[in-house]
Amino acid sequence: MNALSHSSRNTTSSLAVVGCSCAALVISLLGVAQFDLPITKYVRSVTIHLPWDQLTVPWMAFTSNTGDWIGQGWRLTTLSLLLLVGAWAFEKPTFKIVAIQSLIAHGIAALLANGLKHIIGRPRPKFVHSGEWQMTFSWASGLDSFPSGHTTASFAIATVLAKQFPIFGPLCIAIALFVALSRVLRGSHFPTDVLGGAVIGILSGFIATAPLKQWRLSLQEGLRHAAIGASSVFALLWVLSRRMEEGMLGILFLVLGAGAVVGGLWIRRTHWARKGGTGGNWHSHTSALLIAYGLAAMTTSPLVLSSVGFACMASWFEAIGRNDDQAEESTSWSVMRETALIGGVAIAILILVDARGVLPFQ
Repeated sequence: MNALSHSSRNTTSSLAVVGCSCAALVISLLGVAQFDLPITKYVRSVTIHLPWDQLTVPWMAFTSNTGDWIGQGWRLTTLSLLLLVGAWAFEKPTFKIVAIQSLIAHGIAALLANGLKHIIGRPRPKFVHSGEWQMTFSWASGLDSFPSGHTTASFAIATVLAKQFPIFGPLCIAIALFVALSRVLRGSHFPTDVLGGAVIGILSGFIATAPLKQWRLSLQEGLRHAAIGASSVFALLWVLSRRMEEGMLGILFLVLGAGAVVGGLWIRRTHWARKGGTGGNWHSHTSALLIAYGLAAMTTSPLVLSSVGFACMASWFEAIGRNDDQAEESTSWSVMRETALIGGVAIAILILVDARGVLPFQ
């Protein structure tokens, strides 16, 4: 009976994780869609049309060209093949596994991205001159904007590398984000195209790195991580593009956010004082979710709060299903994690205070 109850709880938790993750992804895509045309118009305003399009802002031109170079499919495939050569030359079985998984992830991502491109048939930004367009099945060049192929492939490879080499995970994801940004600045894709590509790439990476019989669990984990990433990107884009909500609504959001952040830090302080103890991981996880929710509330955007809120709920349900409160970790890893958390909170607050509305589009 206990085993049946435990299985039922895990199934319920899994369904809740998937549902909350999907809700966060949908809200994030709808939120980012508000920036599709404003960003496209701004990119056009700083682009001169020579024999080829060229950005007039140096850092934007560098990002556009470099990201396009990094994200080309044959170069990403070459990286996987180099890992295979390294596995053979230095007798590193891990390299062989990673190389094969990255090729599988790349293949899954390419099939999904190219299939969706032609099924959806969304026109690329250069063919859109107003806020209206039609999307329909098409094989025509230029009607293949969603999702971004460069972004999908880059995130697929980055996800595999990040999972297999966690210490290099932030660098791999940062490079994939760089490629995604380059596709928007190049005028090849809308922001929602690269966000959709990132989600598909992450899912492809998670599926490729797990046994086939565990595809449901890997898909669940991929959705959860994609939801966290998408809601974070949406929140950052909103803060950098919008001013704080004024009036009582804005004050209410700020009070709610500050209270949640302080509450999360207080729980974490208790966790530090107890030096782990029984239920330490649970307190640590809960405090991190409270802090994330509080920071989202401080954006004063109901959309951002909803997106981040669903992503936090997905992580909370996932923790319930995992039930790993007794897991132990090294002191050095704990210090690195806590330092990263405090640093992230400090940067987030700095952005909320000093960087609101700094982007040149509304």
